[in-house]
Amino acid sequence: MVKRKNETKVDIDLFNYLKDEREFLQTWNPQKQDNIHIQEILDTSSKKGTGNHGYPDFIYVNEYRKLLILIENKDSISDHSSDTKNKADKFAVDGILHYLNFFLSNSISNYLEPTQKYLKDWNIVGIAFSGDIKDKYNHLISTFIIIDNKIEEQNIKEILNESDYLSLFENLDLELISNNISKSSKEINNLLRNIDSQKRPILLSALMICLYERKNIPNDFKTSYQNWQTQTILGNITNTVNGILISENISQDKIDILINELAFVKTDKDINDTEIIKEILIELENNVIPLFNKKSNYDIIGKFYEEFLRFAGVSNVKKGIVLTPNHITNLFTKLIDLRVNDVILDPCCGSGAFLIAGMNKLVDIISKSSIADKSERINNIKQNQLIGFEKSNTMFTLAISNMLFRGDGKSKIFNVDFFSQEADSILENINPTVGFINPPYGGSDNKKNPTKKEIQFLERMLDNVSRYGVIIAPMSTYFKENTTRERILSKHTLKYVINMPSELFQPNASTLTAIAVFETHLPHDNKEVVFYDLVDDGFVLSKHRGRMDMYNKWNNIESDFIDKINDPKQYSDNKTLVHCNISGDDEWVIQAHSITDYSLLKKQDFTINIKRDIIFSVKSRLGILDEDIDEITLSEVMVEYISSDSMSDKTLDFDITRWKEFNYGGKNGIFDIYGGYYNKKPEHVIDGDIPFIGASKAKNGITEFYSKEDIERCNKDTNSKQHNIDEKIFKPNCITVANNGSAGSAFFQESEFTCSHDVNILYLKNKEMNKFVAIFLCTVIKLEKFRWDFGRKWRPIRMPKSKIKLPVTSKGEPDWQFMEDYIKSLPYSSNL
Repeated sequence: MVKRKNETKVDIDLFNYLKDEREFLQTWNPQKQDNIHIQEILDTSSKKGTGNHGYPDFIYVNEYRKLLILIENKDSISDHSSDTKNKADKFAVDGILHYLNFFLSNSISNYLEPTQKYLKDWNIVGIAFSGDIKDKYNHLISTFIIIDNKIEEQNIKEILNESDYLSLFENLDLELISNNISKSSKEINNLLRNIDSQKRPILLSALMICLYERKNIPNDFKTSYQNWQTQTILGNITNTVNGILISENISQDKIDILINELAFVKTDKDINDTEIIKEILIELENNVIPLFNKKSNYDIIGKFYEEFLRFAGVSNVKKGIVLTPNHITNLFTKLIDLRVNDVILDPCCGSGAFLIAGMNKLVDIISKSSIADKSERINNIKQNQLIGFEKSNTMFTLAISNMLFRGDGKSKIFNVDFFSQEADSILENINPTVGFINPPYGGSDNKKNPTKKEIQFLERMLDNVSRYGVIIAPMSTYFKENTTRERILSKHTLKYVINMPSELFQPNASTLTAIAVFETHLPHDNKEVVFYDLVDDGFVLSKHRGRMDMYNKWNNIESDFIDKINDPKQYSDNKTLVHCNISGDDEWVIQAHSITDYSLLKKQDFTINIKRDIIFSVKSRLGILDEDIDEITLSEVMVEYISSDSMSDKTLDFDITRWKEFNYGGKNGIFDIYGGYYNKKPEHVIDGDIPFIGASKAKNGITEFYSKEDIERCNKDTNSKQHNIDEKIFKPNCITVANNGSAGSAFFQESEFTCSHDVNILYLKNKEMNKFVAIFLCTVIKLEKFRWDFGRKWRPIRMPKSKIKLPVTSKGEPDWQFMEDYIKSLPYSSNL
């Protein structure tokens, strides 16, 4: 088929992109290439089904790594895919599926035997591309792979590097493993559906221990249970658990806790009158425990516990239980100088993941050292250098079985509240040197919610370890509780704070977190802190496995960012890596210390705000502000009222390097800043004409229109301080700025209004604000949005200290006239 001119250009652009922007060890070939076996198949793959040759647009072959990638390319996204998937010569997806079908096993069997053998274990990828690779909004990518003699689409909407495609195939086995784990976890929980969710992990721990195989010691329970009646199985669980744990030198007090927690088994009707225990044992023996022996960097055991707890409803943020991902527990051990004689403490150890990571790191250090008594030192680590507290009986019993299957049941894990006197006496005799913690989230330390706050866990841990403490906690931990944070820095040194990806705990929990590293018992004294924004750890959300390192990116990302935080002066960009001195009352988040990137400010940003103001004004004038109007109708309405003209014949531009920084408020600030008021919405709103401004991104921030009677009733229904009506109605010609989750949404208000406490009100000092200056300022203010999220609000108490960069006169004062003239020089400004 002869290619159209546009399609030829797209081919060239795409080929150059593959060559210049992506990493491949071999070269790409347009259409035909030299591999005789692959070419043998393509020679009969005509899209018209004639049995003649057919050629994908691009072919990549790496014979050493057994990787084949085929690309079918179309110049328009309208030609990406058909509805019927059988128009191979017309559409990119149809075409690539056509070619991939020739590489399925049943198709390859039609070719010569050498070709059949040659392609037996190859990794084959098909990519359907359409549109313009240079235009990110005008191209589509669909990715397919051949797996188990089937073509499966992958959720990959970009062209990757060669190593990423290979990683995709390397992870397929783990995808299957994880799917099986998830299936088994769900099945076991379903069998136990009538058992209290807190008791399920206890029973699971006991049954797993009963199936544990010790070296050279026969396990009668495991070999016989399938021939036993239910009562016989139940009668042998306690003795089996006791015997196995004693043989592993686990203390009797730990064993007694687990056995006592199992008492419900004797009386539970569902367990005694059915064969669900035998069914669970069979499921564990056949489909779960064998997976633990597979060699992989993926934490298969941890994933099983995580999935089991999730299906049981135990693992979630509201209950304070968030299991830490495996790559994060390992990261903790690399953020400090861990030594072979360190004693590691986890104050709320859950299933023991941090202790296991610490154990593995210490064992690795010893194994690679020249120490003579390696076996004795490793044994000492397992017996004496891993300390955990876990007050939940459920999680404590899970930790016992977890440690057992990881090769260590001897760690000193105590079923004790970290804040108890019993914990004090234990700590006095142990003297831990390093603390790792992922505390329960959402504690309040009150009668309703007695769980201690995250910051309280942190302080107590730091006070009880002699060298380092590392925590991962919700972002709010690092900017709230000022008094506690000041007290911590009076005793300990903050070294690093690392923002983690927002989806780190998905799919089990959604919370923004950060890791903080402290050197203990050394007052901070205004020392330098390194802040790092790890926005991407390379993990992607998989349907069955949760977040996974699909393309094996984490090792490189981890190595890169550790290099950077260890040499912050070389790598600091004041955006993703900031290093600065902080004092006791400073916040511990990068957003409080990074510099706004004014280079992001473009002409179109100001033009967009002009357009928004025009749309709002026209809709207000026509009384259709709250009408649900489709975009086509709205554009038809707008064309009657607007032109694209500017108000000035001059073409102006700005040079950000000449701008100067000003405080928002305070003595030398440019704004007088006011806070809004807490307003409880009246039950029956009387139609009024006073705009109520809330933390909204739409309709100029307007959420309601109130009458003075409404405002008066808001006053009376509010428990906080009362205000007269005139005080709650603000004068016009000012900017309102949302200070909560929509922070940075800034609008000019040219009529009087009232507003919520989620809004700050900004008036220019000693100058009346007009719409042109306001649009300029609103556009600049929106650059600050990145600072205000995850509960950190831009309240009036914070805003005066914030900085804003603006054009200046020769005297170094804000150049209000330039700002006005600049807006007037832009398209559509004649409509303002």
